[in-house]
Amino acid sequence: MKSKNKKGTLYLITKIISWCVMAVLCIIGALLITYIAVNKIALAKGQKQPLGLYTIISPSMTPNIQVYDVVFVVRKDPKDIEIGDILSYYSTNSYFGSTPITHRVVEKFNTANGYTFRTKGDANPVPDSEIIDEAHVIGVTKMVIPKLGRVQFFLASKFGWFTLILIPAVGVIIYDILKLFKLIKIKNKMQSLEEETEEKPKESVRK
Repeated sequence: MKSKNKKGTLYLITKIISWCVMAVLCIIGALLITYIAVNKIALAKGQKQPLGLYTIISPSMTPNIQVYDVVFVVRKDPKDIEIGDILSYYSTNSYFGSTPITHRVVEKFNTANGYTFRTKGDANPVPDSEIIDEAHVIGVTKMVIPKLGRVQFFLASKFGWFTLILIPAVGVIIYDILKLFKLIKIKNKMQSLEEETEEKPKESVRK
């Protein structure tokens, strides 16, 4: 009786965990679909992407933002960007290429050609020498997701892709094997019942 109760409790816990995992995956999937849809609609209208996710690869914003953290960036009207906001932008310095920079705004200028900004990494001793034109601004950081970038880098590797394919495949194989064992067990049980049924009439005839 106790073993049955333990099995029932274990089954219930497993079910709850699996449903929680599924719920989290569904929420993440819904957020990703929304993220992609919103950006696609903006691009179709000839507008800049309103949302962005960027992995931090430099320690210049520590301790507030660590390497491999992912920043969720939202486009903001340049006139509403304030000193202290964490800005993501494309640098005109060819050294950085197309990699976005994420630094904090320390100065803001209203010029004849629009707003410009000076930034500084929280861990850097001095402000950046480059003045950022509003045309190069992506947006401001609204959320920091700790260490999510590690998952991105892992999945981008050959081993990561292999693991991503292998784990579901192994899961399916294990599920099929367990299902097969269950069917064999049921089949053997049915055969035993049939044999018992056949033996009983013989015994009654002998009597």
